[in-house]
Amino acid sequence: MRDLTGRASKAFAFAALAAIVAAASAGAQDVRIRVAPDILIPIADSDTFGLGGGGSFVMDMDVLGFMAPYLGADIRYVSPASSDSSGSLMLASGGLGLGVFAFPLPRIKIGASGGSGIYVGSYTDPSGDPQMSGNVFWKAGAELGYRVSPSFTISAGASYIDLLNKVEGLVGSFYKGVSVSLVADIGLGSKNSEGRAALQSSESTPVYPIVAFDYAKGPFGAVSIRNAETAEIRDVEIWFRAEGYTAGPVLCAKVPYLGKGGVTSAPLLADFSDQVMSVTENVKVRGEVQISYTLLGEPRTAKAETTISIMHRNALTWADPKILASFVSPNDPAVLDSSKFLAGVIRSKARMELDSNLQYALGIFEGLRLTGIAWTADPQTPYARMRSAPTEVDYVQYPYQTIAYRGGDSDDIAALYAAELESVGVPAALLPLDAEVLVAFKMTGAEAATKSSFSDSGDFIFVDGEAWAPVKVSALREGFLRAWSEGAALVKSTPNARERFYKLADAWRRYPPAGVPGITAATKKPSEDQVRAAFDNAVSLVVAKEVTPRAERMKLSFGPDGGTGRQRNSLGVLYARYGMYAQALAEFQAAARLGHESAAVNIGNVAFLTGDYKTAAAWFEKATADRPEDVAAIIGLARSLYELDRYEEADALFRKATDYIPELAERYGYLSAKLTGSTARASAVMDRGGGMLWDD
Repeated sequence: MRDLTGRASKAFAFAALAAIVAAASAGAQDVRIRVAPDILIPIADSDTFGLGGGGSFVMDMDVLGFMAPYLGADIRYVSPASSDSSGSLMLASGGLGLGVFAFPLPRIKIGASGGSGIYVGSYTDPSGDPQMSGNVFWKAGAELGYRVSPSFTISAGASYIDLLNKVEGLVGSFYKGVSVSLVADIGLGSKNSEGRAALQSSESTPVYPIVAFDYAKGPFGAVSIRNAETAEIRDVEIWFRAEGYTAGPVLCAKVPYLGKGGVTSAPLLADFSDQVMSVTENVKVRGEVQISYTLLGEPRTAKAETTISIMHRNALTWADPKILASFVSPNDPAVLDSSKFLAGVIRSKARMELDSNLQYALGIFEGLRLTGIAWTADPQTPYARMRSAPTEVDYVQYPYQTIAYRGGDSDDIAALYAAELESVGVPAALLPLDAEVLVAFKMTGAEAATKSSFSDSGDFIFVDGEAWAPVKVSALREGFLRAWSEGAALVKSTPNARERFYKLADAWRRYPPAGVPGITAATKKPSEDQVRAAFDNAVSLVVAKEVTPRAERMKLSFGPDGGTGRQRNSLGVLYARYGMYAQALAEFQAAARLGHESAAVNIGNVAFLTGDYKTAAAWFEKATADRPEDVAAIIGLARSLYELDRYEEADALFRKATDYIPELAERYGYLSAKLTGSTARASAVMDRGGGMLWDD
């Protein structure tokens, strides 16, 4: 008995070690406890022992989804074979084995197992003497179960058991029987038991920080999920996140049902945080796919890792040229620091009657030029080459970088100039042509007003009744007038230029401005005197371009007598509309001497624009005395009296004028007595200068 027991012990130890190694290498998924009360029925002729009963306690683990190595212990009571027999048998056993199982239906489990171990027993022999017995046993069995849940199964089982013994050198059976049991199978779970749904494959395209917001709705890749559970899974939810770069997990897909062994795919979505805008070189980061679902009504979660690529924050492709709008960030602290300074200087020197958006665009352009910013072709990714290769990755600077580097390619400078325009309220647009990017700004006056005020309508792009002036930003060093002229010439010479025109306000709905964290607001600025001088010079050049040819043509029509009062008055209006007030006043005074009645209103307008409100009021009073229904004179007098703090008189004249022309109510609403004192002045500060009604 001792030899047989020793050999069996060694065999059990080797089998146990093999089972543990197999479980570790395969990655055990579940640890389960099986409690099974049973009835033991003898199947060999015996005049000693009969029916028995007891129970077993087994711990097994799931390996590879179909094997279950186990360790178990049993305790049983076996009754005597008959009432005439003496003593009963008490048995205790322990051993190990291997089971196999399958799930032919989601809630049905079938299994078979075999194992061996050591038993000990005590009983009383026919003579009444207590006896001990012990050796090895082996058993084999099968079971059929119903899965209440993944962690709880009720089964019916039957096993053949043979308790061996050695008597007088011969090995035989001490007891043979069949165990019939009811098995309660309870899953304890382990660190890997959350779920067996698995990430089968994952593929993704590089993430571009400039359009990071897109990836919450538009996929940048796809994942395949395989159901490796033992039954179908339901209510599957697939989530993704990249720790440190996303604000949280994003639901990529919902799958109502996925059969056992089935595979489904899902788009890869992500809610990227502002952290992606700190990426200054291409990086690979860890992503986590989480799969939540129910298995036989029990919730489970599986997680898997994948890797995604994030491009540097300056990267883009030109597949959709409107993407450049994302680089135009008008709230960039460096942009605001620059543009607000320039706008303040421009306001102090602005000409009231010249288009205000034109003056801001001109002044900002000159201010950037004075800052030392210049066009330089990017040696590694020049715009002209990258624009023709829409799948290649280009590098575009953010406005703050262009300010800091004092230069950039045309797309870099275009993003800066457009951002500064938008930051001071001047609507901007972009024209990404083949060789360079142009910027266009919206004129304050609509299409009709612009065509009547400027000599060459070819200098503008007219869209939806609006007038836009194109500027060639690569000509920054040559000054505004040259950049405007060359921008207009490029638009004329490029057949499809207008098709490439897009307003930033429209493009931002698809590509909103991307903010870069940690920007330093302070920028190097030219002196105010430099900006004023450059602004005055540029305005003078624009005025000369527009006024001089027209004024010369008008003077040629005067004839030897020096022109009529109407002709001199018309020339004065031309000068006045471009802020040439001294020349305008000389012409209006000449017209007045020639008896032209409209000259009085226009002289009053010049006085008003130069801040001489008393003189303006006197001329407007003269005009209203001569022509009581002259609306231009009435409004001019009302505005002059308003500036002299005579609000009630101004209101009365305002109401009289709007009786003649109701449309004036909105334009000069600040004159109404409903707004008085400092409130009126504060609310109307932008309306009180300019907007004159010239009597031509």
